[in-house]
Amino acid sequence: MPNPKALPTAAQATPAKLAVWADQAGTPYLVQQQPDGSTTFTPLETALAQAQTPTTSERVTTYREPLNTLLLGVAVVLGFVLGGYLLGFFAGAAGQRVVLVPRSPLCDTQRSSFLFWSSETKECN
Repeated sequence: MPNPKALPTAAQATPAKLAVWADQAGTPYLVQQQPDGSTTFTPLETALAQAQTPTTSERVTTYREPLNTLLLGVAVVLGFVLGGYLLGFFAGAAGQRVVLVPRSPLCDTQRSSFLFWSSETKECN
């Protein structure tokens, strides 16, 4: 396995010389002169199709920055609150009333006494 920190060799550092030529029929070819002195002729359509294929894959991550997550959470909570107010507004506009009336608990008080001792118990429903 080659060392990734090593400098490229001289053969890797020199790029292949490229040119585009056409034959007698007008078909274009990509001409590459290799570092070893050989020449290769590739039809231009084939060379372009090979060049368009992605050579690197992108890494997809689902990590979100903390600030973005916080802002998204605040927006969701604010949306729920405003949605509740909007629902109450439309219910009032339709003639219906949304009223919360607190009810006092019903309590039953029992008193008992015996000589000098007295007690009182409350049972609330």
